[in-house]
Amino acid sequence: MSSAKERSFISAISARPDVRLFFIFGQDESATADIAGQMSAQLAGSERIDIDSDRIRNDPALLADEASALSLFGDKRHIRLNFRREEGFAAVENLLALEGEVNPVIATAGNLTKASKLRKLLEAHPRAMVHICYLPEEGDAAAAVMAFAATTGLKIDRPIAARIARYTGQDRKLAQAEIEKLSLYYDASPQRPATVEIAIFEALSAETGEENINGLVHVVMGGDLRGTGRELAAARDMGVDAIRIIRAMQRRVTMLAAMRTKVDNGANPGAVVKATRSIFWKEADSYAQQLMRWPSVRLAGLNGHLLEVESKLMHVRDGLAVTILEEELVRIARAAARRG
Repeated sequence: MSSAKERSFISAISARPDVRLFFIFGQDESATADIAGQMSAQLAGSERIDIDSDRIRNDPALLADEASALSLFGDKRHIRLNFRREEGFAAVENLLALEGEVNPVIATAGNLTKASKLRKLLEAHPRAMVHICYLPEEGDAAAAVMAFAATTGLKIDRPIAARIARYTGQDRKLAQAEIEKLSLYYDASPQRPATVEIAIFEALSAETGEENINGLVHVVMGGDLRGTGRELAAARDMGVDAIRIIRAMQRRVTMLAAMRTKVDNGANPGAVVKATRSIFWKEADSYAQQLMRWPSVRLAGLNGHLLEVESKLMHVRDGLAVTILEEELVRIARAAARRG
């Protein structure tokens, strides 16, 4: 599920020792995480060091020090850096200024505009490589599902592939998981190809659960308080994971922010929605209403808040995570309702 440009970028982690920082960002956060993971996997046996941007914000020397340091066992190492916001600019400058051989840094971030100071620095610097992950159009997403299925030995027609792309929110990892589940059922491989039958697909797919998440996101962002209560109850009954829901919210906010930028520049909300091919036509009115309820500054604030909520959810027990999630989503729905 990757383009030639993406594959070339991934292979550069082994082929370009002159590059200090490999930077992956964009609207498609699932693709961003997948690419970073593939690059780490190419460095098998290398010690991995994880750093968040809040750690380098007040310690501009930390990133360069870690990139220059030797592993405890004398082995190679690499650094995974996650930018929650754009803090740590000075630390990145210090990293890029290093001379000689250093440990590579694989950095990820959400969507950044062309005005971003960090993006400008890394796109122009000879010791950095940048890859942007755009949200795929529905047809491209379906084609990617079919291509990945082929690698597992599955033959899958375009209508089924489009359904998988749609109900997984065009999240490539979720789509791959669905394909892998079907592949296991059919015991398929490139040497033992199998054709996916619609009845088997519907019996095995997670479509109902994912549609439930999508419906929940719609009512929350649309300020439908009664609908939010109903969808939260359904999600709880189905045992849908809280982290999965909060990440679906993050993807929606990122998508709306990109669309809202066009509206701020004078475009008609309905026209922007219609031009966004990843949006299913039955959901177009809902997206247009959400664009009107959420101005850019509010979306930016909500995006930061959702990252904080995700961090909180990852450090509490499951039962408490559900309670925290429900409280947060009701707060967001109420905020949206006030802007209606």
